[in-house]
Amino acid sequence: MHFLISIGIILAVIGIVLIGILKWPLKTSDKLLVAILSTFVIKFSFDEVSLMTGDHLYSAIAAIFGISTIATCGWYIKYITDTETGFGIRQLSIYSPLVIMAVALAILFLYPVAGKEYYTGSEIVIICFIFYYFWFCINMLRKHQKLIRENYSGAPGSITVNWMIIIIALQIVEFLLKGILARIITNYNTDVNIITNEYCFIIMTFLLVVLGIWQKSIPVFIPTSDEILQSALPADALKRYQLSIEKFMDDQKPYLDQELTIEKLSEQMRMKKLLLSQTLNKGFNKNFFTFIKEYRIRHVEAELKNKSNEERTIMDIAYMSGFNSKTGFNRAFKEVTGKTPTEYLEN
Repeated sequence: MHFLISIGIILAVIGIVLIGILKWPLKTSDKLLVAILSTFVIKFSFDEVSLMTGDHLYSAIAAIFGISTIATCGWYIKYITDTETGFGIRQLSIYSPLVIMAVALAILFLYPVAGKEYYTGSEIVIICFIFYYFWFCINMLRKHQKLIRENYSGAPGSITVNWMIIIIALQIVEFLLKGILARIITNYNTDVNIITNEYCFIIMTFLLVVLGIWQKSIPVFIPTSDEILQSALPADALKRYQLSIEKFMDDQKPYLDQELTIEKLSEQMRMKKLLLSQTLNKGFNKNFFTFIKEYRIRHVEAELKNKSNEERTIMDIAYMSGFNSKTGFNRAFKEVTGKTPTEYLEN
């Protein structure tokens, strides 16, 4: 067990050093990743002290630090796209329930037999807060995906942070696994608890180090409330901008650029990003991702009917039309046409 804890600490420290070297200067998301790994070091250290002293209180403290990383994972997801906003006091308020959880864990570990009603109550409180933080992370991921679709025409792996679900889910699995083992193993003790704990956290540490270094920060356009209020579009202006966008898309075909973003398109059209975004959302009732995707699919359909492309495969045409992955193209084609590329070609 001491060996497992040592591996966890070494992995986390190596990750902190590598992030500091490879991703300097650190953005807010990188700093949060360092904070998660630093928290893991503290958590592993308290587990080590618990093993050496036999005092369950240190395990309770370690558990608090472990659970706090779920909330930090949620903030990490947010700041992958929000590269301008700082992390301050308001963001720290999400950690306040951990104080209640600390009391619940103290009861759970210090009084495992006495006061059965308190024991059960502590378990319920802990479960509720863990799933509350899990929901917080899922909500951040949903917002992140929405922002990506409003700013980017494609979603390569370096943009999405879906891998964070594995990190978060591992913590849920680890907690539930310990609860199940405590009920099916007659002589369940601290050693079994810590072994289960350490294996899960070592896997999480490894994934965070490898995938966190690989993950890119993807800045997005996030207008303020005042900007949105000041830029309300009357119906006639909205229609005018719609026609302007449609003409530009037909004449210049900017969607053929695989790396097209809303920022690039606004620069090419010499139109403010907020104005472009509002026209897409209110005039076309589509986000940027969907708007560009449909133009690309229409271009694919036109090219498939072009006899000069008979020697080209459908994926050759897809890449020429702005798509950057086979999976993304197949999904988009089905969504727009209602058929798979194969079904479409057979008709």
